[in-house]
Amino acid sequence: MSFVWRTLVKDFQRQRRSPAEFALWLGMPLLIGGLMVTLSGGRGGPKPQAHVLIVDRDDTFLSELLVGALSQDAAGGMIRAESVELEDGRRRIADGDASALLIIPAGFSDAVLLEEPCTLELITNPAQRILPGIVEEGLSILLDATFYAHRVLGDELETLAADPIDPNAFTLPDQTVAQFSVRVNQLVERLGAYLSPLAIQLETMTDEEEEKDEPQPGFALLFLPGILYMSLLFMAAGVSDDFWRERDQHTLRRVLVSPQRVSAFLAGKMLYSGMVMLAVSVVALAIGAIYFELSAPTVPLGALWAAFSGVVILAGLIVIQLYATSQRAGNILSSAIVFPLMMIGGSFFPFEAMPGWMVTIGTRTPNGWSLQQLKAILRDQVELADLGMAFAASLGTLLVLAAISVYRLRRGFVQG
Repeated sequence: MSFVWRTLVKDFQRQRRSPAEFALWLGMPLLIGGLMVTLSGGRGGPKPQAHVLIVDRDDTFLSELLVGALSQDAAGGMIRAESVELEDGRRRIADGDASALLIIPAGFSDAVLLEEPCTLELITNPAQRILPGIVEEGLSILLDATFYAHRVLGDELETLAADPIDPNAFTLPDQTVAQFSVRVNQLVERLGAYLSPLAIQLETMTDEEEEKDEPQPGFALLFLPGILYMSLLFMAAGVSDDFWRERDQHTLRRVLVSPQRVSAFLAGKMLYSGMVMLAVSVVALAIGAIYFELSAPTVPLGALWAAFSGVVILAGLIVIQLYATSQRAGNILSSAIVFPLMMIGGSFFPFEAMPGWMVTIGTRTPNGWSLQQLKAILRDQVELADLGMAFAASLGTLLVLAAISVYRLRRGFVQG
């Protein structure tokens, strides 16, 4: 253990003489995180809003009702509807000026009231993925609402369709309103046995009612774990390259001919790296917890997990460096691995904004899988048993990679 400690102190002293590298490791998540928060609109972040261009060829009360249902206020601020002419709408959607173009055909109102087939044409912006999906989901909800409305008020809706409505009139005829009201009253009377008293009562309870008023973190929070793992990956790549400097300075050769074990030397370097990663994780997560008002107990556990998983990733990169034919080849190999892992593992873009097939691959990468565990910790959604299994699996992987590294250090890396 004394040799492990001396190796750790030696690396810290050498790092102290080169503070720029440590400042880069610590400052990278803060700088990128600050930029992401600024671009995302701060703590709350802007709500994603789909811009829908609507061509109303029906021009009836129900078509205007559909436009109103897709308006900003009715859709909870997630959809903004704008009425346009057909040619202008097609031109603007082709230019990428909106999320979708909705064309309401003539006869839409009669088709809805009579429950007849009707096709709404929706042209989505191929450059956007999430926002057009919000529009499609909103239309599907309205479709379900129409279906259930006919199950309850089908005859009454057909009555409305039977009487022609003056398109220039602001209101419906008095006779139509009276007939509809009478039918609705009769329907309520038939359903009285289920409505008064209610056949089913739903009671919702929460542990703390005041949680309803707590502000929810914005979109910027999704970047926090990924940015931290980006920093850990850069750190792991830098530390793994340090074995070539140790070889060129003949440090490894002296370790091999000394009575000390190579495994103790490797353990000292990994312990040093783990402590640095822990410091970076604590700072990044503490700032994130203060800014996004996360639960304070999640910071120590999250930082511990991030640092431990970062050491496991470091162990994998060390194996790659030790089996490379030269330092240049090792750097090329590690870069060829690290940058794709960042891209698909949730560091450049959060999994919530990635296609499904990419999420499936990304969550199976070492950093992507670890990032998912960190997200669960920060959201207070992790089970201790599951986290214990994750720690055990990571520890087993770490021991295997460390054994491979020790074997390579003894059998060829120093002489090569």
